[in-house]
Amino acid sequence: MYVIIVGAGDLGYYLTQLLLDEGHDVVVIDKDVKACERVINELNAVAIQGDATEAKTLEKANIKECDALVALTGNDETNLVVSLLAKELGAKQVATRLGKVEYNEHVLNKLGIDIVIHPEAAAAGYIEELITKPEVLDLAFISRGAAEIMEVKITEKSRIANKRVGEIEHPSGSAIIAICEDDMLVIPGPDTVIKPGTKVLILAKREVADKVRNLIK
Repeated sequence: MYVIIVGAGDLGYYLTQLLLDEGHDVVVIDKDVKACERVINELNAVAIQGDATEAKTLEKANIKECDALVALTGNDETNLVVSLLAKELGAKQVATRLGKVEYNEHVLNKLGIDIVIHPEAAAAGYIEELITKPEVLDLAFISRGAAEIMEVKITEKSRIANKRVGEIEHPSGSAIIAICEDDMLVIPGPDTVIKPGTKVLILAKREVADKVRNLIK
């Protein structure tokens, strides 16, 4: 899989490392020369110094051939512009980091954004799990890349649709950490009902990820 990552901050850096470890091809784009040098020298990855809101920069990264572009700068407006331009230039899939959670989902879909990333909100849910659920505490100490956060849209046919969180039997090493409903992100309690049409964030160890996916089909 060929992935272009825009933004070489900490999140972009560690995502690049994860993708490289799994054997994917990655190109990183960032305006900052030092950030690019860090990626090149420490990860032995390809980095392009430039402005990803300009078509020529994305074309230099061979945007037409990429399977996914991930916009991870610290600015929502920049990420939205990059995502829109990437789709226009032929990116097959676009994932966008947004600091705000109140963006209208319909508008984001019209912009061609396939995946919305809310790292701060996801991290809040993760921390809450670590504090309140000792059985998943070991997730904080396993090696980088041994766990993943899945964002899943619940359908009427899903096995967990219309169930309370406390009723759901999920594999050990996994936990529902957040629910997005009506453009609001909430940390669920045992009595929270998983309604069809909502999006659920699930934290899971790699070895149980497939079991979790089968559970929510």
